[in-house]
Parts: sequence; structure tokens; C-alpha cells
Amino acid sequence: MDIKIRLIQLGMKQVDLIEPLRERGVTISRSEMNLAINGRGTQPQHTRALEAINEILAEKEASLNVEHDK
Repeated sequence: MDIKIRLIQLGMKQVDLIEPLRERGVTISRSEMNLAINGRGTQPQHTRALEAINEILAEKEASLNVEHDK
């Protein structure tokens, strides 16, 4: 499922991901995160950010018992 949809379902905004990403060792600016989420980022950091974002959202969904398609 699209990251944006998952964020909406969880009542989160992209900016809410910045700190959890930092805790996972991924430092990314708001604009870089936007590029990654929208599929326009081509740097390895964008790929790592997307992996971490999906992990963060999956953990949040699991804690709230929210189902999503992978």
C-alpha cells in the first residue's frame, strides 16, 4: 500500500517520520524524504529511508492492529 495512504490511516504526517528515522540511523531532510516517498529519489539514502519508513509504519500498524497490503 502507498506510504501516503498508510500515513493518513495512522493519522501521521511525513514530518512525524523524521525522528523515528533518526533513531534508526537515517538522517534525511523533509525535502529528501518527500522525494523518496514520491518515488523521485534516486540516491541510496532514499532507498534506505523507504525501507526504514516501511518498517516504522509496519510497527505502528501492528501496535494499532491496522491491516495493510504489502
